[in-house]
Amino acid sequence: MAAAKIVLESVFEADFAPVSFGFRPKLSAQQALEVVRVAANQGRVWVLDADIKACFDRIDHDALIAQVQRRVVDRRMVKLLRGWLRAGVFEGGIVSQVEAGTPQGSP
Repeated sequence: MAAAKIVLESVFEADFAPVSFGFRPKLSAQQALEVVRVAANQGRVWVLDADIKACFDRIDHDALIAQVQRRVVDRRMVKLLRGWLRAGVFEGGIVSQVEAGTPQGSP
């Protein structure tokens, strides 16, 4: 899983805005605050704080895989990702299938 993360980050990291800090490698809340401080000192007067409720719980697997396939040509990687998405959730000794959402707490 960690190897897949490294490969996928190298493909998709460049797509993110430099002021996007959530779930990004080598970026911290402290760095985000520094960007806000510098912007405030330059006279900028507003900040956008957004949180989409249960966003990761609602991600459509087929739509996500379709977007990944546009950039990742290795079919084995796409198959591996699809397997992780559909692996199910183990809770209380029971495995439940998942129709949407992405696993949380992974590398």
